[in-house]
Amino acid sequence: MGTMLGMTMDRVKVGILGASGYGGADLLRRFAKHPHVTLSGIGSRQYEGQRVDACWPQLAGAFSDLTFQDSDAVIDGCDVLVSAAPHGSATDLVVKAIEAGKRVVDLSADFRLAPEDFERWYGATHPHPQHYPGSVYGLVELHRDEIRDATLVANPGCYPTASALALAPLAACGWLGRDVIVSAASGVSGAGRSVSLGTHYSELNENYKAYKIAGTHRHTAEIETTLGRVRAQGRHLTTHGDADTPLVSFNPHLVPMSRGILATCYTRPDTDKTLSDARLLELYKEFYDGEALITVQDDLPQTKATYGSDRVIISVRFDERTGMVVALAAEDNLGKGAAGQAIQNLNLMLGVDEGVGLEPYGVWP
Repeated sequence: MGTMLGMTMDRVKVGILGASGYGGADLLRRFAKHPHVTLSGIGSRQYEGQRVDACWPQLAGAFSDLTFQDSDAVIDGCDVLVSAAPHGSATDLVVKAIEAGKRVVDLSADFRLAPEDFERWYGATHPHPQHYPGSVYGLVELHRDEIRDATLVANPGCYPTASALALAPLAACGWLGRDVIVSAASGVSGAGRSVSLGTHYSELNENYKAYKIAGTHRHTAEIETTLGRVRAQGRHLTTHGDADTPLVSFNPHLVPMSRGILATCYTRPDTDKTLSDARLLELYKEFYDGEALITVQDDLPQTKATYGSDRVIISVRFDERTGMVVALAAEDNLGKGAAGQAIQNLNLMLGVDEGVGLEPYGVWP
């Protein structure tokens, strides 16, 4: 297919659906400084006809000539579509864009799982199963070569991004046990911008709670599928190949902060080899060598260090007493967990440097 910039030698016109959600806001902030993109249209039913700053006052002046449009106008005016709408609500529009010859990065879950798995975990028949075989799972560090020429990229979920990256080195070298436990905590923006009782300030403040545990959270399947591909094929990955799938007990928690995910992952390796912190850290640093948006460090990661960034910070320990490996990953759920990863995927599709328009460093305090 070649790169779009190679074909046009000009800025690419990009449209965003769901630009009035939190993910949409972070897409807009990054596109405001992207040198290879012209934002041609932004979609929102609630804010249709209004300027960007009516929805996002922090972006006042960034897109002075742009107003929210209906979805069809956004699609018609773009070369590439980025859909930040919730799963199910924009599937038909994503397919319309593909069939009109547009390339798409989809932040929803609609094309992350095989149709039969989607039906099991999302409780609905997939409306366009014929397009799944042509999609690519967009976890860049694991599927880079496939993404470059993709027409449809399924942007990973926030929890699976942190969890899979924390465990991928173990899966690739054969040290991932059959059973895996992931205990992950997320800031409230992961629930979206819509109001609900569970995210009401009085309910959330000074509270820490688990939800959808013991195999009931939809991201469980995404984590298992990704790790299965890595374990079965090492670094030579294919998006829809057979997988040696582990069993993951994924248990998410909600914490009273706006942004951030910390995934703490446990597994007992299927190996008789002697492990240590030093040996595991060496493995991780070698596995992610050259990855600009992944930092493997000796110190334990914390969410504050990733706030506002598109970086993942990872560390790993060996518990000699139990024989467990404990791998940890911190990220901003709206950065590498959503908008930042979408633009990283887009950059690959355009044939430009992956880091263009992205935020490698966090904001502290």
